[in-house]
Amino acid sequence: MSKVMTMQEAISKNVESGDLLFVGGSQHGTPSAAIAEIVRQRINHLTVISILANTTLLIGEGLVDKVLTGYAMTDEKRSYALQRAKAVHNVSVTFKEYSHFGVALALFAGYMGVPFLPTKGHIGSDMMKYNENIQSIDCPFTGGQIGVIRAVVPDVGILHVQRCDAEGNTQKWGTLGVDHEGINSSRKVIITTEKIVDSDVIRRDPNRTIIPGFRVNAVVEQPFGAYPVHLVGCYNDGPSGFGAMRDQQSWENYVKEAIHGVKDWNEYLENLKKLNGDDFLENIKIKNPLKSEPVITGI
Repeated sequence: MSKVMTMQEAISKNVESGDLLFVGGSQHGTPSAAIAEIVRQRINHLTVISILANTTLLIGEGLVDKVLTGYAMTDEKRSYALQRAKAVHNVSVTFKEYSHFGVALALFAGYMGVPFLPTKGHIGSDMMKYNENIQSIDCPFTGGQIGVIRAVVPDVGILHVQRCDAEGNTQKWGTLGVDHEGINSSRKVIITTEKIVDSDVIRRDPNRTIIPGFRVNAVVEQPFGAYPVHLVGCYNDGPSGFGAMRDQQSWENYVKEAIHGVKDWNEYLENLKKLNGDDFLENIKIKNPLKSEPVITGI
């Protein structure tokens, strides 16, 4: 059964105000186009869980109440997004910090359907003082203390990938971070992809499948859907984007150009080519992707 739809449909049908949202991509393949559509639709009061995924736009536009993340190392003094959320939208964002491994365990516990997973990694750390989802218990086998991380089950997860079929059988390669744990623990799943391929392509290379189609709610074909973040085998980082959003003017310019001044991500990409030349996107494409493409070539 085809689950292909537009980005507007995928977001409006599956993301609601108040959701716990998993955002995939750990400095690789962030679902930028999907994030832009959430901003366009003003879906707010979100709790976001991610590791090294660029959720700055959601925060700065006042759509996020709480962030569950690995070590964040940020505060209002150093983050214009946090300053903007409070000053413009009257939203003070709460952070719950784990280690990166702690986030992985929380999502993996949600994926497994268990209430928590044990770890030695957080015993003795200050994280237990500030995050009630990290505790310690008496180990029934050793008699000593063992750390436990409470399961997280996102209401919806969004992942951008190199390819999937129309049914949602999804493949991604390169740095995965917590993509596998996060997307499989999510109740609803949105996949945005560089290209939709025939199901036979997926079956020929099954080891790359990160989530099966029966778990997926929506598939959106969106070339350059991670721009300006890179995607292995497809394109390198763009020369500009989220990193430039450091003050009011640059922020508002980006939001106008990428979101409110266009009807969708494709129009934004076309405008980038008009501004920077027709070969702008071609220049960041991977010219020889053989090392990151499947072993079976020519498909």
